Amino acid sequence: MSFQRQLQTAPARPGCYLFFDDQDQVLYVGKAKNIRNRVQVYRREGADGRARFAELLQYADRAEFRVTDSEMEAVLLEERLVKMHQPPLNVLLKDDKAFLLLHLDTTHPWPRLGLARKRSMRGEFFGPYPNAGATRRAKRLLQRAFGLRDCTDHTLANRRRPCLKYSVGLCSGPCVDKVTAADYQESLQAARLVLNGKVKDRIYQEQERMESASRVMEYEIALRARNRVNALEALAEPQKVRLQAGRDFDVLGIDERGSFALLEYRDGDWVATRYGRIPVVEAAAAMVSELVPALYRVGAEIPVEILVPAMPDEADAIQAWLRDQAGHAVQILAPARGQKRALVRMAESNARARRGEVARVSWPILARRISEITNMDPPAVVDCIDVSHLQGRERVASKVRFVEGKAERGSYRHYLVGDGHGNDDFAAMREVVGRVLNRVGEDGLADLIVLDGGKGQLSAGLDAVQEMGIPAPLISLAKARRGRGPVQAEERLFMPGKSDPFILEPQSPERLFFERIRDEAHRFAITHHRKRRENLRLVLEQIPGIGPAKRGALLDWCEGDLARLRDAPREILLELPGITSGLIDSMQEHLYEILP
Repeated sequence: MSFQRQLQTAPARPGCYLFFDDQDQVLYVGKAKNIRNRVQVYRREGADGRARFAELLQYADRAEFRVTDSEMEAVLLEERLVKMHQPPLNVLLKDDKAFLLLHLDTTHPWPRLGLARKRSMRGEFFGPYPNAGATRRAKRLLQRAFGLRDCTDHTLANRRRPCLKYSVGLCSGPCVDKVTAADYQESLQAARLVLNGKVKDRIYQEQERMESASRVMEYEIALRARNRVNALEALAEPQKVRLQAGRDFDVLGIDERGSFALLEYRDGDWVATRYGRIPVVEAAAAMVSELVPALYRVGAEIPVEILVPAMPDEADAIQAWLRDQAGHAVQILAPARGQKRALVRMAESNARARRGEVARVSWPILARRISEITNMDPPAVVDCIDVSHLQGRERVASKVRFVEGKAERGSYRHYLVGDGHGNDDFAAMREVVGRVLNRVGEDGLADLIVLDGGKGQLSAGLDAVQEMGIPAPLISLAKARRGRGPVQAEERLFMPGKSDPFILEPQSPERLFFERIRDEAHRFAITHHRKRRENLRLVLEQIPGIGPAKRGALLDWCEGDLARLRDAPREILLELPGITSGLIDSMQEHLYEILP
């Protein structure tokens, strides 16, 4: 039975569905309260204008269905199947680790300060912190302030002399009796107070100790107190995004291409963010239904509230499953307005901003996305034309070519525009596009030609296309600039027949590709500028009496055209600094010999 036929015969019951490839490997596992209704979407590829499941349907060879008695059982079964098969098209998490916590092991006579990811060890835990770096920084500052050890019990029992951390002030040296048990316990209690938020109180105490020690000239004690003040002040710096205290909740944001960000708030603080992607992009509710069980597998910390962009169909079953996992009630909310909705939008922005890390897509997929944007055929060969000048002079152009996303340097071209002068960008672009099209017989016509510039450059290029009578597919890319409103701040694509530009999303694969090819065209043009100027410099260096200052003045005046120097009237050149009649005679005689 064919794959599509299997989808038609799916059971109308709660349960899970598994898609296999032709090697009988599980590609994807999903769940549904009605399997038949759920899998029908995989039979409507492109029905909404997007080939949402192209990657999945390209490889799926057969389907298998597992029926359960309830939605709750379907959620549990999906979790077990995902763990068992590790399907490549299910949720891909960037980091599946828990928060870093500070841990005080109080079971030892000399309590140890360390790091932990789970509250499974004995002792006291503090945190979590915004990220691993912040946790380690807090630990280091606490050690500097109070000298708590972080070595193992075995190391503590077998040391015979202080370690390096004692020498640099990160440990008080209990291993070799450099501190008494009473003093160590006092430092431990002070660290507890700091970790519980009493930092300012401790800073005040240490400042008083420093001043009183200074008054009686006990400078060593004053120095230690000052070092503790510095460490505590650094520890007290704001580290988190603060909201209402006493609330634990997560915020899930998913962008339109399946990238997601989970913002984790503990006691009102934004303490961490987890990123990942959903390879099979579906409706928001369906993606939430897949994501939540994947994000809160066994052992994960589950808050009392989870904000999501859309409510999944199986919300009640998922909440019941989360309650069993967490041991307390968990509520899933899809806010429509207010602060909570703003938090969901912020999570979606985080997902888009991080998408650059998951935007490494194959060329066929990227070509299809470009085709959807431009309404042209998916390109294999893309050219980019850049017209540039050096400090307003010597206008040149470059054309670079990428074939299936890779640079083809043998097809790069340089152009000297007109006579190398002038400030008409549009006329320069019209000329260069015409010259590119004139070489179609030699270089071949690209599937897409990108012009560096805005609507004016595109109009100039289209004029050249009309004059040449060659149907070249042109678009223009306007560089992001600072300005008023969001449009000026983004990369914009201008296309024929459309008055408004298409805004390229930050970190999207298509934007990264267009930026890359434009930067390569600009780099190639600038390299040509520098090479030409270096050649001109070498020509003038051969003339006795022309040093760096005079050479620079002459090149600036002639704007890179040595023929102007050769033919210039003597009285004009004499106005340049340091130029004499004898030097003019020598220079023009030399230029007459080497220039055509």
